[in-house]
Amino acid sequence: MDLNDITLSSQLLADLYSDVLIEMNATHVHEKPLLHWIGKNQKHILIVVLKNETDIINEYELSFLTNVLTACRLTLADVAIVKWPQIGTNLTELLVTLESKIIFLFNIDPVSFGLPINFPPFQIQSHDKRTYLHAPPLLEIENNIDLKKRLWASLKILFNV
Repeated sequence: MDLNDITLSSQLLADLYSDVLIEMNATHVHEKPLLHWIGKNQKHILIVVLKNETDIINEYELSFLTNVLTACRLTLADVAIVKWPQIGTNLTELLVTLESKIIFLFNIDPVSFGLPINFPPFQIQSHDKRTYLHAPPLLEIENNIDLKKRLWASLKILFNV
């Protein structure tokens, strides 16, 4: 018998390749939407912005946010910036995919984000082994000295700066 003439049953093939075979009689495949973010997420810090536009963040917001990160001794390489909501992405998927430890919510209240708790803006809040902080939109903070002071006070505590 030649090696090219060996016939394996479908059950034997399924047993041999149980982790890599695709079921061929499926009616259709549900593909998960791709999660898009800016940054390299090296320190697992998630920055979520509520946006209606197609861009995740505009150049003015990014400039302000970069200055804030620099003051905290961080860079864009340390964070992942995402637009909320991302179609088809839920809270758990987002947090698990990015392995987020610290989450900033700009222009999103905690309950709207999917958290089971609500807390005031600029309050550092722990939940489910993660630390959260929510605040008004970035441009609103940039244009309001009181909001800047409140954000900075929270960031100093959070990052020991």
